Amino acid sequence: MIDNTSTVTSPFGVQKIGKGKSPVLPKEKDSSYNLRDRLNDTLSSEKYIIESYTTGSKEILCEKLYTLVNNNLNSIKQLHRHLFEEIFNLGEYQADLATQQQVDDALDMFTKYQAQFPYSQS
Repeated sequence: MIDNTSTVTSPFGVQKIGKGKSPVLPKEKDSSYNLRDRLNDTLSSEKYIIESYTTGSKEILCEKLYTLVNNNLNSIKQLHRHLFEEIFNLGEYQADLATQQQVDDALDMFTKYQAQFPYSQS
């Protein structure tokens, strides 16, 4: 599970949601293919697989095949989430802390976009 309450301070003094870099990961990015690269490549590959399964599942006529593909898709999504959480916990990903004003602005913008949807939101 992602602990979104832990914070770190960037080298520029900005507070971010995240964890400090794990000693398991290399301190500096260099030309060698290391654990960080393998984890990020795997995460990226899973994104492509998820998109492929999603696109394919929309056009399956056979109900049994649709169920199988959909079950596989859900499994891959769970694996993807687990891998993302592990990478986050290693300190690879961090996010800026949002002020309440930034959250309110994003919600307002989404609500305005939502009003443009061609179908009902109820």
